[in-house]
Amino acid sequence: MTNQTQVKCPNCGTSIDVQDILAHQLEDEIKQKYQNQIAEEKKKYEAEFATLNQAKEKFEQKKRQENELFRERLEQEVNAEKKAIELKVKAKLEEEQSEQFKALQNELNEKSEQVKELNRSKAEIERLKREKGELKEAAEAEAQKKLNETLATERDKIRRAEEEKNELRFKEMQKQLEDQKNLTEEMKRKQEQGSMQLQGEVQELAIEEWLA
Repeated sequence: MTNQTQVKCPNCGTSIDVQDILAHQLEDEIKQKYQNQIAEEKKKYEAEFATLNQAKEKFEQKKRQENELFRERLEQEVNAEKKAIELKVKAKLEEEQSEQFKALQNELNEKSEQVKELNRSKAEIERLKREKGELKEAAEAEAQKKLNETLATERDKIRRAEEEKNELRFKEMQKQLEDQKNLTEEMKRKQEQGSMQLQGEVQELAIEEWLA
């Protein structure tokens, strides 16, 4: 069995295990194949992330511009309305009723709420950035996991194939030994029968000579 799986180098005479070399070559080919797939998947993810970044950057830029314009207009409106309210309050403080004053205060509160909404939009943008990074890490981890699982499966297949080959060779050797044993016993039996027949013929000749 060893002679069938090993050859000697014609130059240095070193014994080389052919099955081991083939197994390593197959493992290297599988590893290279899935590394190439990971590289392609990574390029695809990077392209998708780049596209997402471009779209996100455009969105953020547009949002910043809109927010800046809105903030400036809002501040102008708030300042203008605040000044108007203050002037109105000062001019008509004694004449205005408490309900009118509350309405003006509510109006100011609404403007303040709009400013808070801008801050919430900024926080949402930061959250999207974090989620993008987490998605990229998860995708790379999943691709590496699949590669490891595939390599383990292929190694197991190679091991099982080698075990089956070795078991078949062992059974063939056992059958050859059994056949050789049966052949030896048959030859021994025939040899014993021939020896007994020869002895009988010699005895017959001796009796014939004695009678003569």
